[in-house]
Amino acid sequence: MQSIPDIIQSDIVTDKQDVYWQALPDAIPVQAVQAIIITTPLASGSNEEAQLHKIIQACKLAENEYYIYTLEQPTAWHQLRDRLQPKVVLLFGVLPQQLGISAMFGIYHPNRFDGCIWIPSVSIAEMEKHPDTKKQLWVDALKPVFIDKTIGNL
Repeated sequence: MQSIPDIIQSDIVTDKQDVYWQALPDAIPVQAVQAIIITTPLASGSNEEAQLHKIIQACKLAENEYYIYTLEQPTAWHQLRDRLQPKVVLLFGVLPQQLGISAMFGIYHPNRFDGCIWIPSVSIAEMEKHPDTKKQLWVDALKPVFIDKTIGNL
């Protein structure tokens, strides 16, 4: 009997993809929130952090209605979803692929995916360089979802 040659020299799941099966940090609470805000790292006390809190305030979200998750490495969306049960996901400078999601979302617009409203945007730092993007995000996504409540189920 001949042996079967190994013509493909690769792992099925690489270490890079293995991160999607690792447990979430214990610091993330087990509680339902209206919105999860997933952002690139922000320096404490920075203008970007202040801008993020202004956006949250404009959306009229109470402190117990949202959770800010700083994405420092790829994280499994399904684990965040199961732990926080959000209705809305705001992405600031984070790609869906970094959450293990193979989907394309329209930027600055609400997108329905996995039982949530997803609102992707550039990072807060990049938004500060382009004020028109901040206005588009507000008019086309945040205001209809959080203030007018014409999109979603908040």
